[in-house]
Amino acid sequence: MSREGPRSRILEVGLYALLCLVWGSTWLVIKVGYGGLGPFNVAALRFLAAGALLSALIPVLGVRWPRGGTQWTVVTFVGLTLFAADYGLIYWGEQYLESGLTAILFATLPLVTIGCAHVYLDAEPLTWRKLAGTLLAFLGVVALFGDRLRLEPSKAGAMLAIIASAFFAAVASVTSKRHGAGLHAAAINAPAMLVGGLALAIVSLVVGDGCALPREATTWWAVAYLAIAGSVLAFLVYFSLLRTWSVTSLSFISVFTPAIALVLGFLFLDERPTRWTVLGAALILAGVTLALTASPSPAAGTRGAGRRSA
Repeated sequence: MSREGPRSRILEVGLYALLCLVWGSTWLVIKVGYGGLGPFNVAALRFLAAGALLSALIPVLGVRWPRGGTQWTVVTFVGLTLFAADYGLIYWGEQYLESGLTAILFATLPLVTIGCAHVYLDAEPLTWRKLAGTLLAFLGVVALFGDRLRLEPSKAGAMLAIIASAFFAAVASVTSKRHGAGLHAAAINAPAMLVGGLALAIVSLVVGDGCALPREATTWWAVAYLAIAGSVLAFLVYFSLLRTWSVTSLSFISVFTPAIALVLGFLFLDERPTRWTVLGAALILAGVTLALTASPSPAAGTRGAGRRSA
């Protein structure tokens, strides 16, 4: 084995951890960052700003824009499903829900992803280990908030919106994995964010929220953080990892981010962990390990694929 292999793998794991850290912080930032603006309005600002910034970086990175109908179809589809539908539903739903409950509901992402990948990606068939591990990890996320979880029937619509957002995120990832391999991460994200931001702005106008700029400094800081760290940086890393990692592996970020959010609360807000927290963390680690390790099998190819997807 070359020395570059282990180094590259360590870098990838470090980038995966960075994604967990960044997206673990975004639930709270979204919650406090509306600033009196409508959910689709503030979401549109985030992705129009991120798309414009990333577009300016494309010539600096030496990346070419998408070419041909196929690539632009992929870009448009990702823009509408990931940045418009997924995040539009998240912003709309989270205004009615606690950020912890939102994180739990979005942690259904791996469950949806393994189903979509089984149907659409030949290299990622559904196995009992994947299903059992994914269910175990999801129970771990529920356990993290077991002592504070409150379900209110009046908020069923908002809860369904978050679950639907996970579906759109899974579909976008699976589509990108299968059809977007020839596109650089910046080339797919920059135009897709602009497409998604424009779609969100149109929805904001249609529902009567308008298209206004924030008036509060807190909202500007939230939009800036979400656009730069939560969008430009995070999605460049995500789509770069998507080239070599399975969509199932990356979908488990959604079960780690609630744990990261609780760790940040412990470090900066002096929020004490409970027995539920410890149980949840243990279940998440056990579930992810079960889902992403290969089952004992004499088929070497199967074992190799399991290790690669971790």
